[in-house]
Amino acid sequence: MILGDFLVIVLTGFYAGVGIWESGTVQHILGMIVPSMVVWMIASLIFRLYAGLPKSIGAVRWKELTAFVDDLTKIQRPRQLFFVWLITCVFQTFWISFYWRGILHSQSYFYRFSLGTAIWYFSSYAMFFLLWRILWTNFNILISLARSYSWIRGIGIVVQVLILLYAAAIFVICLHYQPRKFTVDSVPADAPRTALVFGAGIYRNGQPSAVLVDRVNTAIELYERGLIDEMIMSGDNSDSSRNEVDHMVRMAQEAGVPESAIIRDDHGIHTAESIYNAKNISGKDKVIFVSQDFHNVRILMTGEKYDLGGIAVAADRRIYNISSWMTWYLLDWLRLPIYWVHY
Repeated sequence: MILGDFLVIVLTGFYAGVGIWESGTVQHILGMIVPSMVVWMIASLIFRLYAGLPKSIGAVRWKELTAFVDDLTKIQRPRQLFFVWLITCVFQTFWISFYWRGILHSQSYFYRFSLGTAIWYFSSYAMFFLLWRILWTNFNILISLARSYSWIRGIGIVVQVLILLYAAAIFVICLHYQPRKFTVDSVPADAPRTALVFGAGIYRNGQPSAVLVDRVNTAIELYERGLIDEMIMSGDNSDSSRNEVDHMVRMAQEAGVPESAIIRDDHGIHTAESIYNAKNISGKDKVIFVSQDFHNVRILMTGEKYDLGGIAVAADRRIYNISSWMTWYLLDWLRLPIYWVHY
């Protein structure tokens, strides 16, 4: 439980201040996390958060389950946890704001201290800790019940086997498409001369997301190096999505890409739609798919479905927010076998 709590502190540090624009270096990662970790440890000692933790948890029967859950709750010392969490959150909120403005000299509004950012930080940290403690509690309940009931152990074994098989399927799919994944520096000489750039989010303030900026900049670099002759900007250009394609085209033109080298696809609502439009509307047989690495396996798989060949170039040009990065990879990987069966 102690290691889990420390890991949550590390994740909140990444989540709140690391990987957005200029902070993605080891120095700044440590600058965000280490002070908060020290505050957490000091507050834990003061409030005796980890006093009385059991060395081991034995078996429990169904009739004893209520008392066992109550014991697990008491072991976690909710009152002490709340105060330690509150102290650390207050410190992190002010520290990250100071770090960005005083050390990194960033004028981003997002990292100025305000009631809104404080509420956002606090709710994010609370979500992390609540989820972690719930998982820890349920894991201990299952382990204890499994020691008493063989059928629970049997279910656990079956679940583990299914998870391993599913993970093996993900691994095989990723391995299959790995030879068609490249970086800008390793694009082969015989690669297609058209890049298909996938849209991504636009922030509420109207600014393109870091993911979208990196995709467009990767396509621009491909063009500047003479590796492509044109690029398809594909995304949702509706007002509700804040006009992704308009932003993509403007960024490319401001970088010097001529209008004649840009093809617009205003109806690339999702990955499959963008690929379908490139094949059936733009008339391409092969393209260079441009997106982040987590996305490229699914893109290549979908390209085969719609008979659009080519290679994928990773647009990972910075260290992204760790929480978002983990979510992207997890969701895409989990969906790969489902997409394979569907296609």
